[in-house]
Amino acid sequence: MAFGKPKAPKAPKEKKPKKPKKEKPPKAKKPQKGKNAPEAVEGQEEEQPKKKLPLPFLIISLVVIIAAAVIVFLFVIKPMLSGDADPDASVSVEPEPPVLPTEIPIGDDVSIKGLQLEADESGAQAVKAKTITYTYTNLVDSGKAAQTYVGQLAGEDPRFNVVDEEFVIQREAPDYTAAEGMVLLARNVPVEEPEATDPPETEPAETQSQDPDASAEPTPTPTPEPEPEPTEEPVTYVHTVRITWSPGVCVVTADEQVGKVTSPPPSVVTAQHPVTQRGAVQQLEKLGPAALGLPGASMDMYEIIPMDATEMVNGAPCIRMHVFNDDNAAQSNDLVGSYLLSIDAEHLYRVDPLTDEIIELEYEYIP
Repeated sequence: MAFGKPKAPKAPKEKKPKKPKKEKPPKAKKPQKGKNAPEAVEGQEEEQPKKKLPLPFLIISLVVIIAAAVIVFLFVIKPMLSGDADPDASVSVEPEPPVLPTEIPIGDDVSIKGLQLEADESGAQAVKAKTITYTYTNLVDSGKAAQTYVGQLAGEDPRFNVVDEEFVIQREAPDYTAAEGMVLLARNVPVEEPEATDPPETEPAETQSQDPDASAEPTPTPTPEPEPEPTEEPVTYVHTVRITWSPGVCVVTADEQVGKVTSPPPSVVTAQHPVTQRGAVQQLEKLGPAALGLPGASMDMYEIIPMDATEMVNGAPCIRMHVFNDDNAAQSNDLVGSYLLSIDAEHLYRVDPLTDEIIELEYEYIP
C-alpha cells in the first residue's frame, strides 16, 4: 500500500549548445616540379620560411661595417675636428710658380740670381748640395730653361760670359735644343785697388848763413834712391756657373776659382770684313727694318747716326748706332732703337731702351 502523495516527475534538463569549432585554413600544398604554384586563397597569408644567414657572411658584413666606420672617421670626422678639411677639394687650382732659391752664394758674401721658372714648371724642385749645387727636376724643357738662365746671368752687373774651361770667351752659343748639354759661364771678380800711401816727408834745406865771412860748406851729394822692386801681379778670381741639362733635369753649380776671363784671339773675319762707322751704317741699311725689329718695309724712313767711340761687348769692340724715325706728324726725330755692331762684322746687338740689356740678334754679314 502506498503511503503519501506521489512525486511529480522532473522536467528534463536543457542541454547547452556547444561552441562552434574554429576552422583552420587549409595548408597550401607545395607545388610539384614542373607545375605552377597554386593560386593564393583570398584572406589567407602566405607563410614564408625563415632562413638563417650563414656565419661567414655575418663576419664579412661586420668587417666591412667596421672598415667603413674607420674610413669615415679618418678622412671626414677627424679633418673636420682638426680644421684640416678641404671644402674646395673638388675645385681645380691653377698651377703656381715653384718656390725656388732666389740667390746662389759664391765665395765670401757674394750671390747671383737663382733660376726662376714660370707657372708651368710648378712641379720643379731645387735641392742644395754641399758643393753649392742646385738640381732642378721635373722640367718641361731643360734646354730652354738653361738658355733662359744664361740670358739672365748675361744681364747681371758685372755680366757673365760663355767661356771654355780656360775662361776664354766663346763666340758660338751652345745648342740648347739638344737633349743633353753643358754650358760654362764666368765673370772676373773685381780686384780691390791697394790703398795709396803718402810719400815720405822731405826735410827742408837749411838756409845758408848770412855771414859773408862764413866759409861755404860743400853741399852734400844726394844719394840715389833705390829702384822700386817690381810688384807681383795680384791673384785674380772668377765666379763660374756651370749648367748641365738632361731630359727633365737641370744642374746649376756655382764656384769661385783662380783665373781671369779673357777675350778670344782675333778671328779671320776681322781681316776680311773690318767695318768702319760708315760700313756699320751700311750694314743696318742692307739688313732692313724686319731684321732690326722695326716696322716698315724700307730703311728710307729711318736715319742712322753712329757714335764716335767704340764699346766692348763680350770682349770685342763694337760701334754703337742710334736709329731715328722722322716719318711722323711732328717731323721730329724719334729714337726707335740703339744697336751695336762688332768691328769684325760678326755680331749685332740690340740695346733694350728700358733696361739697357744687350741682346744679340741673328745676323749674317752682307757684303
